Amino acid sequence: MPKLPRIPRVSVVVALQRDEKLFEETLLSVLENQVEGCEILAVHNGTYPDPFDLGDEVRFVVARSSNLVDLIRDAFDATHAGVVHVLGTGFRATPGWTTAALDAFSDNNVAAVLPCLANREGVSVGWGDTDGRLCEPLENAIGAPRLNGNCGFFLDTFFVRRRVLGNLLDAVVPAMNDPIAVAYAFGCLLKRAGWLVAEGHDSLVDASQSIEPVDVSDAKRGQCLAAIRSWILDNPPPPPMTALLMSALFGSSSIGEMMGTLRYRGTLPAIRRAIDPESVTSADEMSRLNSLPATPEVASLRRAA
Repeated sequence: MPKLPRIPRVSVVVALQRDEKLFEETLLSVLENQVEGCEILAVHNGTYPDPFDLGDEVRFVVARSSNLVDLIRDAFDATHAGVVHVLGTGFRATPGWTTAALDAFSDNNVAAVLPCLANREGVSVGWGDTDGRLCEPLENAIGAPRLNGNCGFFLDTFFVRRRVLGNLLDAVVPAMNDPIAVAYAFGCLLKRAGWLVAEGHDSLVDASQSIEPVDVSDAKRGQCLAAIRSWILDNPPPPPMTALLMSALFGSSSIGEMMGTLRYRGTLPAIRRAIDPESVTSADEMSRLNSLPATPEVASLRRAA
């Protein structure tokens, strides 16, 4: 009887964003620290020639553009593992960096894990909503109160269940491809569906040479993120005016972003058309589907989940 190929435990997606040399350093770090049960995919916009002939160790995927959202979308169908891990250009894997993150998925309510990112300023993980700003990088939010406990990952490095990532990509239309807005939408969608986002304290990624996502503090950012939050989370109360003003004057926000956050309603129609909150299966529903007998009907539902 022929042996069936083993399904990998994690699919590591290395995304090429602008800097080919840093991309190769990221890919090399993954190869040097590769763990058992890991498949490696390198996704690019068709311009990378694979000068080191890595085809036997790495599966190369051509995406429609070098936009990070497009890179992730087009790499997704080529992944096979139950967990997908994305590393953007310039991030470096470290010894055993996947172990703690993958262990966190033993909790069936965990959809995603935030690795710890070591950079010149210290260690950070993902983003959180604070009383003064939405989608605040957590190194800037230490000691600040969380707003409704909303948090999530940036798209340049995260671990997520593959089925959940498929739901998230289905929920957001391809035309919405700003990495900050999409990352924020993903976090709100996970919260709405009852999923947990865990911090992988022992999952360390070297971010000292990483390419920073473009995150301009302006009215457009405030309007977009506030509209996303209002639409997905059923119109929660707005951040306190005093906290918004303090963040604009003394923090990482701006007066323009503050005004946009308060005047988001004109952006809501476009956000409603771009995001379908019902596309993400809840943690409870996915757990129920996974526990049902494997009839053809249930197998079809599982694939849809």
